[in-house]
Amino acid sequence: MVPIGGGEMAGRIAAHDWAASPLGRRTDWPAHLATTVEVMLRSPLPMALLWGEDGRLLYNDGYAGIVGRYHPAILGQPVIEAMPEAAAFNREVLRAGLAGAPLTFSRQPITLFRDGYPAALFFDLTYAPVPGPDGAPAGLLAMVIEVTQAVAMEEELRAETHSLETLNRIGAALAAELELEPLVQMVTDAGVTLTGAAFGAYFHNLWDETGERLHLYTLSGARREDFEALGRPRATAVFAPTFRNEGVVRSDDILADPRYGRNAPFDGLPPGHLPVRSYLAAPVVSRSGDVLGGLLFGDPEPGRFHARHERLLVGIAAQAAIAIDNARLFAAVQDVNDTLERRVAERSEALTRANEALRQAQKMETLGQLTGGIAHDFNNLLTVIRGSTDLLRRPGLTEARRDRYIDAIAQTADRASKLTGQLLAFARRSSLTPEVFDVGDTIRSLTDMMEMLAGALIAVDLDLPENPCLAHADVSQFETAIVNMAVNARDAMGSEGRLTIAVGACDHIPPVRNHDARSGDFLKIAITDTGTGIPPDHLDRIFEPFFTSKGVGHGTGLGLSQVFGFAKQSGGEVLVDSRLGEGTTFTLFLPRERAAAPPPAAAVAATPADTALRILVVEDNPEVGAFATAALSDLGHDIALARNAREAIGWLERPDEPFDVVFSDVMMPGMNGIELARLVRTRWPALPVILTSGYSETLSRQGAGEFELLHKPYSIDALAAVFERVAPGQITASTMKRTPSGG
Repeated sequence: MVPIGGGEMAGRIAAHDWAASPLGRRTDWPAHLATTVEVMLRSPLPMALLWGEDGRLLYNDGYAGIVGRYHPAILGQPVIEAMPEAAAFNREVLRAGLAGAPLTFSRQPITLFRDGYPAALFFDLTYAPVPGPDGAPAGLLAMVIEVTQAVAMEEELRAETHSLETLNRIGAALAAELELEPLVQMVTDAGVTLTGAAFGAYFHNLWDETGERLHLYTLSGARREDFEALGRPRATAVFAPTFRNEGVVRSDDILADPRYGRNAPFDGLPPGHLPVRSYLAAPVVSRSGDVLGGLLFGDPEPGRFHARHERLLVGIAAQAAIAIDNARLFAAVQDVNDTLERRVAERSEALTRANEALRQAQKMETLGQLTGGIAHDFNNLLTVIRGSTDLLRRPGLTEARRDRYIDAIAQTADRASKLTGQLLAFARRSSLTPEVFDVGDTIRSLTDMMEMLAGALIAVDLDLPENPCLAHADVSQFETAIVNMAVNARDAMGSEGRLTIAVGACDHIPPVRNHDARSGDFLKIAITDTGTGIPPDHLDRIFEPFFTSKGVGHGTGLGLSQVFGFAKQSGGEVLVDSRLGEGTTFTLFLPRERAAAPPPAAAVAATPADTALRILVVEDNPEVGAFATAALSDLGHDIALARNAREAIGWLERPDEPFDVVFSDVMMPGMNGIELARLVRTRWPALPVILTSGYSETLSRQGAGEFELLHKPYSIDALAAVFERVAPGQITASTMKRTPSGG
């Protein structure tokens, strides 16, 4: 048996009747228990030993000071019974510690009774399992440091920091506010927040010698009518010192204050007054020393305000005085400047009208340039179409000449479609059909075309990565953009040079055209030429439609505008870097994709369908409707025509008129085609819908979504292909019969 030392506590442990406890007589304690107690008693730090499964308490002098009135009664008791108010915490400590886990707690809140009242205390606790002879934990040795005072100081520091931050924030807000009433309201609200008062008020110092003219200006935490019903306040012994600039007035209990209740006709608070016990007030003094007013705060509980609140209120009052002085000075300057401001306003209005007229003139000039360019190109196209139709009417045409005129009309219609597509692309109003594709493979497929466009003396170099570089965009528009940039590069080089196309990945788009840099996952396609470069005064205009520096007949000025619109509408950007005499690089940025798309469906030729489909055509334009029904009939299908969505729904609701496909225009009066398609998808989910449009604001913003889209103008081959994709030959009119219609 190891002798136990350690002063008074050692004596108490030695004198305690351990025979009656589960630990047995002290002389019979096992060596590991006696050694642990010896270490604990010699420690200068507060320590306790929780022994056995029920955590019997042994502790040293330092710990005895912590438990206070519990000592020495709890010596040898199970810890859960010894301190029942902390039973839940100690139960969990015993469970985890006796399972072999060391435990550490920082700033642990524990409630203990001190001086007969429960006190919220904080401790830093460390528990270490004490092994028995078999190596299993036989108890827990705890080091206990009370940090209640440190926590209180930290809390006070946080409160002080919060108060200073609030004062700084209020100061900044007051400096920005020049209207008197919201300014003073901010001050009053801030005072309530910082002092913790139930209510507060600001009174203007307008009173005379009788004290009958104090004016309530702002109120926080109470209704204004509760004050206004009481009449104006009087210069009482409590109230008047604030407005005589006699410093802060604080009372822990106004009802017991000797200054209170000595002003007839009331002995105390007037009837209906707010229940004030704690009272705090401070004057608001201007730079000149005049008392501008007073900030007053009250609370129904006594002892609510302390010296710290006085300091805060003095700071608030000082900020309020500066802000009110500034507001009054601003108001005076405003009065002086009224005439000048009216003159400035009149002059500004005249300038605004002139600028508006100038902007309108510039808009009209731009519109005129755009209209003129469109008219020029379309008149050229219409000349070919009109001339070819006149020639087709001549008698005695040979088959070859007839085919030549028909081909001319078809090719001209394609050029007109391309022209409108480029204009819509620039305006970011294209109805794109995005898909995931490999940029490198797509550019490789264009190599032969670009080499042919470039000519024999211009070398075309490709710098493409071996791994797939996937983008999610409209492939056709992408190919058009690459060709447009390549043609522009060819024209800049003249007879010979080198055209380089490089593809890579990047994590940002540099700042361009007054836009900040954008971070993300992008592909960049750079097309570099060794041409003459672009003059600096042209760089800001090269993406404008119909702007071109080429001679007449050498370009429409729409190629780069298409690239610009396609990049923007696809979520990317296009940049240009050019040096005169050295060459130009156009860099197209597109959002990068990580997952590959499924292979596209094979195209089909415009041959009569193997199986006739029952098709509902929805088209409000009579000529287009007649063409669509005739074309689909020639392809071997059975057609019904509806002029709008309402008629279409009527057709679909007929039980004896089942349909295999709905073919609808997008732009229609009333319900548009996309809304009709969604209604069909809801009520007849197995019925395919094909949309068609030349232009739609909705399509340009949202796309066609899950529905197939056929762009106008379309060829017969394209018409046949889209029906083969959406409604292949095995679909019959039984589709509608198999699928019940909704409500």
